[in-house]
Amino acid sequence: MAGTICIDFDDTVVEADIAAQLLEQFAHSSWRELRERFARKELTLEQYSAAALDLVDASQDELVDFAMDVAKPRPGLMALTDWAQWNGWNVAVVSSGWDLYINPILDSLEADRIPRHCGRARFSYRWRLQYLSPRGIEVTEGFKLSYASAFREAGDTLIWIGDGRSDIPSAALSDAVFARSVLLEDLAGTRERVFPFETFHDVVDVLERESQRWAIPGSAGQARES
Repeated sequence: MAGTICIDFDDTVVEADIAAQLLEQFAHSSWRELRERFARKELTLEQYSAAALDLVDASQDELVDFAMDVAKPRPGLMALTDWAQWNGWNVAVVSSGWDLYINPILDSLEADRIPRHCGRARFSYRWRLQYLSPRGIEVTEGFKLSYASAFREAGDTLIWIGDGRSDIPSAALSDAVFARSVLLEDLAGTRERVFPFETFHDVVDVLERESQRWAIPGSAGQARES
């Protein structure tokens, strides 16, 4: 049985929402109306993200340069990936953000070996954003959950690291959750194995103490329920 650590990107790998900052800088102001519709649950996160990116008027170079300038990595990511490698765990970034900024930022952190599952942005007269499930099917909701479900179906022990409400369904499938901000507030007192964190060094400290208890060979479900 494998162990997989899934990490959100915006407000998790980096200490801010890069997508929101790009929209503030480069999108038509009507993107805020889309954000309000998303907050009212009239749009899914995937629908909102695609519609908002469609309002961006900037080249890929402009977007990447801006993202690289404002990105502030959360400390300890490489310590976590080193721990995972030494202890036989896989690490993946699973995010509703966009590959056009996630990939260059991760590459700049020398995290180029970490798989990234995120929105695929392409420019053809205007920006387009697509989300593909692990089976390669386009989805307009539940993107992150589709990956959490695939890891669970494969029998993996699953750890989720995130900060927002979009992480809640995936966290519900996980053996342990590292949470901050809204995710931590929403999960507080609802289940065991919810750990607050501010840096990835905090995550490594808990994994060093606790992770052997979570991986029960042959029974991922038993690990989650124990």
